[in-house]
Amino acid sequence: MLARVAENVYWMGRYLERIDDTARLINATTNMLIDTHKESLFSWPVLINVLGEDNRRFISESGSSERAVMNYLIAASDSPASIRYSCTQVRHNARCVREVIPRDIWEEVNSLNQFMQAECVQASSRRTRYNLMVEVIRRCQMVIGVMDGTMLRDDTYRLFNIGRYLERADMTTRIMDVLILQQLTPAAGLKGRRTFKWKSVLNALGGIESYQRYFAQEDGDEADVVSFLLSYQAFPRSIVYCLDKMQNEAKLLPRADSVLKTIAKLREELESQPMSQLSTHDLHRLIDDLQAGLIDIHTALISDSLTTPE
Repeated sequence: MLARVAENVYWMGRYLERIDDTARLINATTNMLIDTHKESLFSWPVLINVLGEDNRRFISESGSSERAVMNYLIAASDSPASIRYSCTQVRHNARCVREVIPRDIWEEVNSLNQFMQAECVQASSRRTRYNLMVEVIRRCQMVIGVMDGTMLRDDTYRLFNIGRYLERADMTTRIMDVLILQQLTPAAGLKGRRTFKWKSVLNALGGIESYQRYFAQEDGDEADVVSFLLSYQAFPRSIVYCLDKMQNEAKLLPRADSVLKTIAKLREELESQPMSQLSTHDLHRLIDDLQAGLIDIHTALISDSLTTPE
């Protein structure tokens, strides 16, 4: 496979997953604030941090209102964190590799982008925004469904999936770290592990029903939720599940030895952690290590599997 094609397919998977995850995060955060506003020390610009951007400059230029943040994360064409921008990038990458993807996939991607470009500026109220995000998630899942049903199982498909699961694992760690560990800590004076309703985090990751089915707890013990999100192999948004999927796809790629070693190292580190005994500080440090490990996987992939000579 040409390096150009490999890189475009990989980023197509990453941007598509970013759209889905961002839409889920926006809706889950809105619902969380309605339910627990008085219990949290939350401000809307924290979502900009969750998505890997520095919110200090944003606050100085645009303020910290809900409307300003939502515009930045949904409709701003020049914001690398916005759904609109990611839709543009998915279409761009798909257009560059039309020769290796079925026409049905291209049509679904193009439809997603056209819909978002036309509708993103209409999200003025919370109700309208919620419905828009639900439709965005549905359309992303349609792209995945068409991909799964029509795509040849070759290196193109594998790189697309690696991009998806790497982005998904990264978003899971970001939501846990920034939104919970840093921004929703109760008032000063509470030591050790804080008490927090993890339902909003599970909602953001689409896992509330799955968690309740396997753990049968309405609110949940914190250690159980942490273990579920990080190391429960049957949940498709857990870190271990994403690592396993990336590993299975990378095994079939040429020159993927360093990628596989990096994934194995990160998985070993995760399995060695006693989830029920981690303090808040230890959990924060673990998530930082996981994020660094995901960057290492990306770097190894860029250095090896995406550098096939033209």
